[in-house]
Amino acid sequence: MSKVHSANIAIFFAAVTFVSGAAHAETFGLPSASIGNGWTYDPYGRFVMAYQAFDDGQDTTSNIVDMSTSTSRFGFYLKRKDTDDGVSFQFETGLGLRGSSKTSQTNTPDLFGWDRKQFRQVQVIYRGAFGTLRAGQGSMATDSIAELDLGKTTVVAKSNISEMGGSYQFRTTGGALSGIDLGDTFDSFDGDRKFRLRYDTPDWNGFSIAAAYGEEILTSGVDDTFYDVALRYATDLGRFKLSAGLGNSYVDVAGGATDYTTAGSVSVLDKNTGLNLTLASGRDATATQPSYVWAKAGWDADFASAGVTRLYIEGFWGRDYVSAGSESEMWGLGVMQRIKRYNLDVFAGYRVFSFSDTSATQYQDGEALQIGAHITF
Repeated sequence: MSKVHSANIAIFFAAVTFVSGAAHAETFGLPSASIGNGWTYDPYGRFVMAYQAFDDGQDTTSNIVDMSTSTSRFGFYLKRKDTDDGVSFQFETGLGLRGSSKTSQTNTPDLFGWDRKQFRQVQVIYRGAFGTLRAGQGSMATDSIAELDLGKTTVVAKSNISEMGGSYQFRTTGGALSGIDLGDTFDSFDGDRKFRLRYDTPDWNGFSIAAAYGEEILTSGVDDTFYDVALRYATDLGRFKLSAGLGNSYVDVAGGATDYTTAGSVSVLDKNTGLNLTLASGRDATATQPSYVWAKAGWDADFASAGVTRLYIEGFWGRDYVSAGSESEMWGLGVMQRIKRYNLDVFAGYRVFSFSDTSATQYQDGEALQIGAHITF
């Protein structure tokens, strides 16, 4: 084993030891506080650390990363005590740790590098009988529309594969890095966060509609306009739970045409057996019009008294990414162990990626491994 791999593994286990030790401390947590006149300060957060390795068929690159699928963060609400109705304020920022989506064979960002792009939610919220209105930086209507998952393994397995390790490149059979990365070939077309105005209707027998209109203010030089609409449905039928969503996202490109994507997901959980199935699909209506289907089958098992053990297998099948006629495929499996008492999850996930196109170039398969711990507080 190389010194680099040994050092990364040592750092990972040191981080896990720190997280576990913090989780075991009786005082661990962020308590709410009264700030007068019936208002409360309600903080929250999460911390994630993982060992990530990617084998491109010739070389293996490994790093200690924050999982971009469930970024380490800190946030708080300012709201009226004992109610979510009326006016509230939310602030949330990522911690600026090295993201799993940023590392590659040619780039290893600093372990810590906070900048303004880490602002996730800075918004005023008003909830009333008419629905919910949000103004400021935050989730567009389609954010997470392709990631609804009652199997609760999104920190290590979800349709948005680019968050797992989207910067890693496929290597050609000739040994050269191709310049084509996982983010190019496995996009889920899920929504994002912008500076926007968003409205969500009240719940109507499990149905709700959201719409948003906004712009990008955290990245310089982006003058595009963004707007989207999404339909969501959730119900509990006793033995079965169901969650589903479908949305369209539009981008008015500055000085150009309007691009749009469609994405959605559906997830079903059998509470008696713990079996669950999640499907996601999407399509980009522009350029080569790429599309995909992602599926994950899981089992929530009661093997340990500490908490549920989540086992899963997954697959992704995509067409026409990068160029017309291309094929993107992925299969994976993994496990997540819940330690309920401390809001702690320990997980491991393994994936194999393949890509082919109509050119004479052939690409080697890539393999990814992630082992980590995730705590919420």
